[in-house]
Order: sequence, then structure tokens, then C-alpha cells
Amino acid sequence: MNTTIASMDGPRNIYWPPCLGEIPMITKSQKEKLTTLIYQNIFDENERELKLMELEDLTQADASYMLYQFETGKWD
Repeated sequence: MNTTIASMDGPRNIYWPPCLGEIPMITKSQKEKLTTLIYQNIFDENERELKLMELEDLTQADASYMLYQFETGKWD
């Protein structure tokens, strides 16, 4: 059973729970898009480096939310 979640706080996602113990990490495509967006939108070098280091530990869901934040201009 797929459950569609839509809210004002995030993108529309289809959620299917992963196997127990496995958390899908950021995909190569997500990482490339986020890296580009970070370089385009964050001008302070220290802040940029912190954001780039964060990418290594993101899950796919976190990366999707971060992409959503950049697309809507709501990044931290």
C-alpha cells in the first residue's frame, strides 16, 4: 500500500518504508543538484563548506527536503 503525503511543509512524496535497518542515503543525483544549488545560493565560504559537509550524512528524504527548501527559497 502506498500512502501519498501532501502538506504545506514539504514536497509531495510517496512513502514506502524501507527494510528494517536500512535507511536510503542521498543519491548521486541529489548530491549533484544540492552541490550546484549550494554554490549558486550561499556566498559565505564558511557557511557553504558547512552545507557541503552536511551532504555526506543526508538520507534521501532529508536531501529531498533540502532540495525543496532551495526551490522555494526557504533554506537556512
